[in-house]
Amino acid sequence: MPATPGYIVHVLVDGKTLESVEISSHASTSEVQAAFRSIASITEGLRDSTILKLYRPDGVLVPIGPHIPPTTPDTPYSLRIKEVSTPPIPPQLQHAIDALKAGKTVIDEIHDIRKGLSSVKSKVEQLDAFNNAYKQKDVNKKPAVARVEKASDKLHEEVLTPFYVTADILESLKTPSFDVWKYKESELIFILIEIFRDLGLLETYHIDRATLIRFLQVVRRSYNPNPFHNFRHCFCVTQMMYAIINVTGFREKMTSLEKLVLTVACIGHDLDHPGTNNAYQINAGTELATIYNDSSPLENHHAAMLYTILKKPDTNILVKLSEADYKEVRKLIILCILGTDMAKHGEIINKFKSFYENFNFEDVNHRQTLLQMIVKCSDISNEVRPNTVAEAWVDNLLEEFFCQSDREKAEGLPTAPFMDRQKVTKPSAQVGFIGFVMIPLFEALAKVLPNLEENVLQPIRNAQKYYQGLIDASKASS
Repeated sequence: MPATPGYIVHVLVDGKTLESVEISSHASTSEVQAAFRSIASITEGLRDSTILKLYRPDGVLVPIGPHIPPTTPDTPYSLRIKEVSTPPIPPQLQHAIDALKAGKTVIDEIHDIRKGLSSVKSKVEQLDAFNNAYKQKDVNKKPAVARVEKASDKLHEEVLTPFYVTADILESLKTPSFDVWKYKESELIFILIEIFRDLGLLETYHIDRATLIRFLQVVRRSYNPNPFHNFRHCFCVTQMMYAIINVTGFREKMTSLEKLVLTVACIGHDLDHPGTNNAYQINAGTELATIYNDSSPLENHHAAMLYTILKKPDTNILVKLSEADYKEVRKLIILCILGTDMAKHGEIINKFKSFYENFNFEDVNHRQTLLQMIVKCSDISNEVRPNTVAEAWVDNLLEEFFCQSDREKAEGLPTAPFMDRQKVTKPSAQVGFIGFVMIPLFEALAKVLPNLEENVLQPIRNAQKYYQGLIDASKASS
């Protein structure tokens, strides 16, 4: 937030009208969102079901909240207005309703419905035939291969402006309070390179800097512009891992191979995330669910994406590893990525609890589970960060959840209450998640790694108190 009392944000509303919003330095997220709904209502009539989405000039989705940087009239944000409604009545059913109202007999209407359904079936068959013919072009290409080829296409045309990572940035990078919102995505690439350099990975594994840059560029292109599961999230997970091993001193006990595993696993842990979770993949019978037999389809795809990128000669940062090291790194990276599936959360944390009181750093099984725990903690670590950094991530995650729930309703699929915009609030979602998932997970990690209480657990508990306070205040005012 700027230090000034307030500042102006310029916004192009639905591509029609240029408006401005004055944001106070003390404004809450709900107040800022109300201000944006106010300017949107000037152009369009808004209903409770209306969703507002804010985009930067470069097309990146920005959560609407007090963290939004100011803009000029020449480079305004784009505010898009979307209506969420219940799925429309199928035309055949609506036709039947209209006919019955007009006094047509049920027998006549059934006959008309059958004719209509026959026509629809014919059109569906034609569309399927077209799609199947189109897919024959890539019939031998798995989803990961096709996606990486697309991300790599015309990479040579992308101009990456060098960014100098200062000593102050590097020191901040080692702490959980690092503010990712200060930097462009292209700048984050160079900050990631500094993590590789500081951990000694460039020298130990003879990683060519140009190859590493291309690897990170393809990784960035392989993350979709989802509200939450995007390249910036990938960076945050990697940075929090780096912060954890620094504040706990664990980096001094780690092997170079373990440092490489954690860094690459965090970078690739959500590659090509579609913005919907495993439940959706399985219920919708998607291609990924079919390929991976409903077993962690997303996490398997993320790992496949990562190793498809690493198989390409111009992006293979592991090319200088010995055969034995490569096999070990691959095994551990896949183990860490698959461990981020929340369906395996209970299994992994219970395994860790079975030996954390007598943790043995010489035990291979203990160390492997510790690596999984560090990646898991880093993956859900947003509430470790200051509220000015973390709250935007909460907004983004809820928006992604809500979009999935809307889609599931439209497609007639099962929905989860915690994803339903009509049933969940941000404070209630956060209090439950922090209390039942985050705190037990980080408390378990703190049994083995020191200095987590003050640097990590306390900020999480403060966040829980903050959201519980919002719930209490809401109850008191109602």
